[in-house]
Amino acid sequence: MKLENIKADKGTIREQLLKDADGDVTYIKDVAEHGCIGGNCNDLIYTVDCENFYTEHADEIDGILEIYEEQAGEPYNIGENMKRLGQSNLRNFLAWFGYEVEAQEIMRELEND
Repeated sequence: MKLENIKADKGTIREQLLKDADGDVTYIKDVAEHGCIGGNCNDLIYTVDCENFYTEHADEIDGILEIYEEQAGEPYNIGENMKRLGQSNLRNFLAWFGYEVEAQEIMRELEND
């Protein structure tokens, strides 16, 4: 499967990620493997942008968290992970989390095809 064959519903994190990648699988791979820290994610560098992204995608991010917890078989410890990553802003952390998990899902789809 090629990146251009990945489908995304309008207004989703996936759609934003594909738009940000602009056809570059390396961008998605970098997000999936290294996350958004260090300015790796085009529109999620500044706190205000992350907070706006979270506000726009809060329900979707909550759904991603639920699926993540179901697959792990245990609650996702947000506070512990924020501390480990040196994060202090919950909305920023969750915006990155949702974006990164979606990038990982796209990479799985590309690798499994």
